[in-house]
Amino acid sequence: MEYKVSICIPTYEMLGKGTDYLDHSLSIIANQTYKNIEIVVSDHSVDDGIKDLCLKWSEVLDINYIHNKSDRGNSSANLNNALIHANGGVIKTLFQDDYLLNDDAIELQLSSLIGNNAKWNVTSCMHTNNGVELIDVYYPKYTQDILLRNTISSPSVLMLYRDCYEEFDNNLLWYMDTDVYYRLGKKYGEPSICEYATVVNRRHEYQITRTRVNTELIRKETNYLIQKYEEINNTSK
Repeated sequence: MEYKVSICIPTYEMLGKGTDYLDHSLSIIANQTYKNIEIVVSDHSVDDGIKDLCLKWSEVLDINYIHNKSDRGNSSANLNNALIHANGGVIKTLFQDDYLLNDDAIELQLSSLIGNNAKWNVTSCMHTNNGVELIDVYYPKYTQDILLRNTISSPSVLMLYRDCYEEFDNNLLWYMDTDVYYRLGKKYGEPSICEYATVVNRRHEYQITRTRVNTELIRKETNYLIQKYEEINNTSK
């Protein structure tokens, strides 16, 4: 059975770099060896840069563009909006500043998901500081303390079946990904892992984790998670 893969991308202006990053990502998606792909863009931008770019790429790609006016600036809410509008049987999350490593990235991760009898999959990834030079390979692993210690990486490494997805918590930014990994693990067990690096996480000065995350936010989110999950609350006493 061939699955339609919905690549869900939350977007915003990103201080003027958003269209450039998304354009680069879409150019790689257009060359994927796996062709049954839908791209769902949920856009928090106040201008039309992302919208116009999606219109241009819609000539060669199946793009479902949604201008999202709700909860502007909330990454979890924006990604959830993309997930809600996904039509594929398999969902791939991808931040707009990250991108697929090679032309066979979707094919490799989808094969890992389907071939390992798991409900969700995380892929190995690389990093870049400038969009050109690739740095190291990160191999994800699922651990029992995944909620408060990220050993998997960003949401861009995630792929799962449409009927298994978990909403991202709108109250979280720093822990938005580990919270979902934790709930997926509780419901469906550990993920299968794609040992091939298929995603590149871009490090740059405009990242939300650099512009909005600080020690106070992490402290507040940690306390929030302790209250949210009884098992964590009991352990912390």
